[in-house]
Amino acid sequence: MERDIFKMMEAAIATMQSYIQRGYVLANGLSGGKDSTCVMVLMLEAIRRSAHLFPDRRHYITSADTTIENPVMQNHLHAVLDEVEAYAEGIGLPIEIHSVRPSLASQFVVSTVGRGTLVRTPENGVRDGKRTRACADDWKVRPQGRLRAMLERGAQASGVREIISVIGNRLDESASRSAAMLDRSEQAGIATRQAAGTLSLSPIRDWTADDVWTMLGCLAEPSSLPFESPLAPATITTLSEIYRSGNGGTCGVVLGESGARAACGSRFGCAFCCVSGDRDKSMEFMVQETEHAHLRPLNDFRNYLLAIQWDFSRRELVGRTISKAGFTRIQADTYGWQERVAMLRMLLSIDANERDRAERHSGEVAQGRLPDADHNRNLCDPQFEFVTPQQLVAIDFFLSMHHYAPHAFPALAIWHDVNVLGRRYLIPVIEPMQKTGVTLHGWYPVGQYDRDAPADGLRDYDAEQWNRYLHPNRPGQYARTTGGERTVYFEESAQFEVDAEAACAFVTCSYDTAFMLNTQHHDAIESARYWLNEGVVRLPAGMAQRYQEMAKRGQYFSRLARRMNLTPRELDDYLVSHAISDAAHTAELAGSIAQPDLFSIAA
Repeated sequence: MERDIFKMMEAAIATMQSYIQRGYVLANGLSGGKDSTCVMVLMLEAIRRSAHLFPDRRHYITSADTTIENPVMQNHLHAVLDEVEAYAEGIGLPIEIHSVRPSLASQFVVSTVGRGTLVRTPENGVRDGKRTRACADDWKVRPQGRLRAMLERGAQASGVREIISVIGNRLDESASRSAAMLDRSEQAGIATRQAAGTLSLSPIRDWTADDVWTMLGCLAEPSSLPFESPLAPATITTLSEIYRSGNGGTCGVVLGESGARAACGSRFGCAFCCVSGDRDKSMEFMVQETEHAHLRPLNDFRNYLLAIQWDFSRRELVGRTISKAGFTRIQADTYGWQERVAMLRMLLSIDANERDRAERHSGEVAQGRLPDADHNRNLCDPQFEFVTPQQLVAIDFFLSMHHYAPHAFPALAIWHDVNVLGRRYLIPVIEPMQKTGVTLHGWYPVGQYDRDAPADGLRDYDAEQWNRYLHPNRPGQYARTTGGERTVYFEESAQFEVDAEAACAFVTCSYDTAFMLNTQHHDAIESARYWLNEGVVRLPAGMAQRYQEMAKRGQYFSRLARRMNLTPRELDDYLVSHAISDAAHTAELAGSIAQPDLFSIAA
């Protein structure tokens, strides 16, 4: 039986109108995909029809940028948001558009390369028998939760009854999505209270994929719509082309009511998402097309991450906690130093190669070797940048506290190697290793990082001498952590932050070859102190002691290796051979409780 898409659209619009008339505010989380696009258009029309009731009451469109989204979908999303903003301003629609990012310390390149956090895969994404996505929680749920809390405070202050999240979930998407929606009691006609206490509405809950494509087909032919579309037909065509390219060219592109339709299961997420399993089929299909061939290195890097997940030789052996008895665990844990450096080289090479490609492409268009068409003009600009100067400084701060860092500014030296010296690092094809258990090599005695190679971490004696002259306006010559330890001067903020403007100026202007060569002779910890002392890096409020412990840990093992004249590999072997057994450590503990993980809440 043929479904009347216009009746379904009008029913969704009417439901949202009824809530607006009762004093609620609507907020749509836009991903740029087909479902969220339909919901956004329906919500905008409901707001347009009701705007005269509360002309000063703002509604919201929000989006989340994980910083590693599929570049094609992310660029499309940005274009859609710009188009919607122009539409809203043109007709005086009370709409605010907000975009959120995860905290800097949680962003993929900072967390994975800087802190060594393992990527999420189907194998390590299960906890207590339930599949979890910690990455989605860090990169989308928490940032959007903070934004929603801010918007709700503002809405309550202006007398708004409550904010309703308008989402594009559909029962027809998958069995797992359907089960989750039913468990949350999501409804199309009634806003339901969720576990977090918020209200949500799923206006296309009972729509099929064919219904969604039919509506998009109507948007592609504005004359067939009973209301004005906020999106140009070309925007819908672009969206259809993205889905087609992500489905091997066989996706049903709807360009009107009479257009051909076929199933389209393309799904677009993070460019480096490993949770999708052995393959990212949408990305694999996309890179086969000339227009998206520049994305191939992204899929190669994603496959590399998946292939090395059980290679424990690429892991860190030194534990991140100290037991009450003064021992640290010696066991494969986060990514090790060499692996983090390798990843950074690959990512910086990917970015540099993309800039080179865009320059070549621009020249070919200018010389008439390529048609002067929209898609070719778009490709004249780099389509992505996965390591920004701000992220690079954050990575450098964390790597500077690593015990194997050979000198100050280690991450910037790699940036210089790729972007100034012009070296490029290919992504190797790795044969995946089979999953095995993690071996506990034992426990190594460190005291409080003061046993055999005492460490003072972030304390900077030179800064204590000179800051009174270099920075006379500061409240003190030095700072103390919450634990009372003296450190280099530092500033605090709500989260771990890096001054983006200062980072860009330092990386692109100050850090030249002479600077790089000079800092090769300085201890790595000095650059971590530098970033803090100059206020480029700001620590999360009240967490300075945690960062001091990270610095002491790295400095301790660095000094231990120097004292015993050991290479990194020799130090690992030494720690394994001199660690006591788990049973012996248990006897040492005598029932004591270990300290918290120093890295678990770095942001």
